[in-house]
Amino acid sequence: MEVLKRFLLLLVCWWSVSGQILAARPPVRADSLRQLLAISRPDTNRVNLLILLAWNQTDYDPLTAITYGQQSRRLAHELGFQRGECRSLLMLGWAFLRSGNYPTAVQSQVEARRLAEQIHYRGGLGHADNGLGFAHLEQESPRLALQFFFRAMRQAEAIPDSALLTPILGNIGYAYLRLGQLDSARYYTERGYELDLQQHDWHSEIGDLALLGDIAARQGQELTAQTYYRRAISRARGMPVAYALCQAWLGLARLARQHGQLEATLAYARRGLQISQTGGYTKGVLDASTYLAGQYAALGDSSRAYAHLRRATAVRDSLFSLNRRVQVEALSFSEQLRRQALIEAGERAAARRRQQFLLGALVVLATAAAGGYLILSRRHLRRVAGLALERQRLERSYTAEMLQIEEKERRRVGADLHDGVGQLLSAAHMNLAALRQRLPLPEPLHRELLTTAIATVSESVREIRSISHGLTPVALLEYGLPRALREQLARLNQSGAGLVATLHLLGPAEPRLELTLETVVFRIAQEALQNVVKHAQATEVSVTLERTNQALTLRVHDNGRGFDAAAADHNGLGMHNLRRRARYLNARLHLESAVRCGTTLTLVVPLTAAG
Repeated sequence: MEVLKRFLLLLVCWWSVSGQILAARPPVRADSLRQLLAISRPDTNRVNLLILLAWNQTDYDPLTAITYGQQSRRLAHELGFQRGECRSLLMLGWAFLRSGNYPTAVQSQVEARRLAEQIHYRGGLGHADNGLGFAHLEQESPRLALQFFFRAMRQAEAIPDSALLTPILGNIGYAYLRLGQLDSARYYTERGYELDLQQHDWHSEIGDLALLGDIAARQGQELTAQTYYRRAISRARGMPVAYALCQAWLGLARLARQHGQLEATLAYARRGLQISQTGGYTKGVLDASTYLAGQYAALGDSSRAYAHLRRATAVRDSLFSLNRRVQVEALSFSEQLRRQALIEAGERAAARRRQQFLLGALVVLATAAAGGYLILSRRHLRRVAGLALERQRLERSYTAEMLQIEEKERRRVGADLHDGVGQLLSAAHMNLAALRQRLPLPEPLHRELLTTAIATVSESVREIRSISHGLTPVALLEYGLPRALREQLARLNQSGAGLVATLHLLGPAEPRLELTLETVVFRIAQEALQNVVKHAQATEVSVTLERTNQALTLRVHDNGRGFDAAAADHNGLGMHNLRRRARYLNARLHLESAVRCGTTLTLVVPLTAAG
């Protein structure tokens, strides 16, 4: 039941305030709103109710409207209901405007516009510009007012919002009327009137009819003006639009005065005064009383002129008193705005400090994290580098041991061949030679076979001696690398392979290098020459040995058939041995070849690293 009651009261509230379905008197609407306010909770619905109550009282009791408006704004601000706060500020601007407090009205509308921009409330922007334009229009600045009105019109058309656009067009027409530009005034007011009819905005419709009457009267179209005034009066019958009715009745009075219809003039003016008194439109009471005082004074009726003048004076005094109270409320409101601005500035400063603190903390954390990451990374890199160095050391140690074992085995095999098989073959050679001298062999075939056997044994002895020297190069051990290479190439030239081998020595030969280095370089050269003999089909091969203070360079070049270096398989046993020995010396090994262009093997040994 409670929920249903609240819903019904909300429906009655909207229905009565809209003014488009029932034309009740202001006290009835205010009573409906107050009943709903009594059972409302401090939420956004209460904010909207307070705003409706304030709008209801704006034209008749602006001081009460200001009180409701301040309550709605305060509650909206506490709830964080920014749109409600913006609407409260808009309503307060109109209430201050109706009371004649234009500076505070402008301040309220400017604050409403700032908040509307902040929350992207486009309708609020249009309402604020419309209010600012009307405030400047009331202060006799119609040109400045037009700038605000046109900006409000563009915003209303962009949304689009015809309900917002309706009163703006009438205000533009009113501003052009103040400027004396009657054609423009009529154009925009008629546009506004058409929208009034489409939107069923009877409040704006009656005001535009009265305004069209003023425009027609200024253009000398008295019959048209009378028609507009009477349509406004007929349309407003029973409706709370005292300001428009007062304007229409006074317009009829001025038209009657132009035709010398004194009784009609007084009757129309008194009707405007009655409407203003009944509707509580204080400014209308002042205007009608002043007009009647002037008319009675012109007729010589001083008593009635004095009575109306006294009424105008009393109304002026009440307006002055009202303005004093409004000024007090405005000061209070301005102080609220100032305090709120200070609070918001403090909150923004605190938020900036928090952001700066958080940013500083994030920077510190990021720096610490980066530092920790760098430390861990450096430790990891040191571990990786240490492992790599240890792996290289082990690999180098393993390679050195393997090379030593290999050299020892070569020397053993070479010694065995030289001292064992070589000696046996030499003895067999001598025995066969002695046998050929002592044994008579009359048959030529027998002598030829014996001679062939002796030659074969002799060739075997030379081959064994060559292999022995290759396995155990005495020249390398006693004289060094250049002498060993020269003898190796000499044996190659004498081998009968049809290959011409040359040696080129560059740089100093002394002092000798470390024996292990010379041995490894010699084995690399030996392996390269064997590859030339086996695979190159070359007729010439040159070996260059260049020595500087920084490096020892070995270059083996042949004029053989070559091969495609990009497509060749370099994973054979020979290349594996070459790379293994080069790694042991920390040397660079490069193989360059092309089809039918020969092959060049280059070895560069850094002497400092080798040492």
